[in-house]
Amino acid sequence: MKVRSGLKTLDQILGDGFEKTHNIAIVGGIDNDHVLLLHQLVMSFLSQGHKVLLIEFRQDVNSLLKWLKSYRIDYDKYVESGMLKILDGFSNLYSPTHVTGANVLPNPMDLSITTAIIRDSVVKEEYDFVVIDDLTSLYTLQTDQKAYIRIVVRLANSIKRFGASTLASLNSDVLSPQDLSMLLIPFEYVLETKNENIIIRRSFLPLKVNQTVIPYIRTNKGIIPSQDAFKSIDKVRESLVLDNTGALMMGGVRVQIIEEYSESALIEFIYQFLGPEEGKEFLYRWGKYEMMNVPIDSELMSYSKEEAIKKVLDDSFEFTKATGGGLMKLIDISEDRIVIEGKNLFPGLRNFPYPAHLNYVGALTKLIEKLTGEIWEGDEIECESQGHSRCLFVIKRLSQGSIKRNLQSSKK
Repeated sequence: MKVRSGLKTLDQILGDGFEKTHNIAIVGGIDNDHVLLLHQLVMSFLSQGHKVLLIEFRQDVNSLLKWLKSYRIDYDKYVESGMLKILDGFSNLYSPTHVTGANVLPNPMDLSITTAIIRDSVVKEEYDFVVIDDLTSLYTLQTDQKAYIRIVVRLANSIKRFGASTLASLNSDVLSPQDLSMLLIPFEYVLETKNENIIIRRSFLPLKVNQTVIPYIRTNKGIIPSQDAFKSIDKVRESLVLDNTGALMMGGVRVQIIEEYSESALIEFIYQFLGPEEGKEFLYRWGKYEMMNVPIDSELMSYSKEEAIKKVLDDSFEFTKATGGGLMKLIDISEDRIVIEGKNLFPGLRNFPYPAHLNYVGALTKLIEKLTGEIWEGDEIECESQGHSRCLFVIKRLSQGSIKRNLQSSKK
């Protein structure tokens, strides 16, 4: 059985999510992006009907809930329904007086009592996930840190024997490499948030897409993969950061602002160097190559073929517009042919003898092939650069296939 993370790109790479009853660790640093991602996973698991026990060591529970609501993560209804129980492991770590309450750990530093309470809750209340935020809070307070690591490893393994999974966050900034490696022993999945990238360090099963790094941006809706976020100019503008090394970052991806003249010169040179026919072939296959490792949303399996193609194309058109590539729209779609119109596409050459945007049609053709499992062939039959009033792309089907069968086979 699979459990989804709620991040489409991550779920696609993992093959529709995590394997249930397997442990997940999220490693990060001082920015706490790993903690935010942890709670996004918790919300996703809750929304799928899983019962969660959350142990909070890192901060006061009320402060945690307030912080999460600023990212639109609201646990209230799940606490009220009994699907989520939060154990306060923070108060009696730092309070000058002893704090009592039904969901307050009496002495978090007494690891034998703390782990016994957690195990007892899992057995009696049948939780699907035990979430620990975070494992390094108690680690920093231990006089014998190696003993703490052994206890954590035993706890995670024993929870798994009871049919539940452990989901935990760790701050690698306070751990030695050796201690981090030992703490991660019982986790089948290890994700790391670093420099605005989610990095898949360990996966229980082979990845379904050859991609281990997912660039993301942190928004008021939490951690969002860059490719899902850049669908408006406002999001693109918010995400651009120039660092002191001269790198311009868009989310976790390095980009460069390219003048239209520079891109035009590249296309002109390709045709001059390779000639008309090979130049066209080069641009077309360049566009297809760029889409080689782009994952396709497995949710499209429930769509009809035409609806799925429209959805993929619409997302591409939004991204093209948001990043300054021009306007594109679907003119016609049938079983065997797709017609797309482009206006003001980048770069805009004038009085050019050859089609200048074959990389666009190559990229779109590859996306359709990845979605359908069929062979398609695209061409730019009209181009503004050649004096036409628009760019016109025609993509024709050369073989038959099935979206459902293709997406299912990609998971095997």
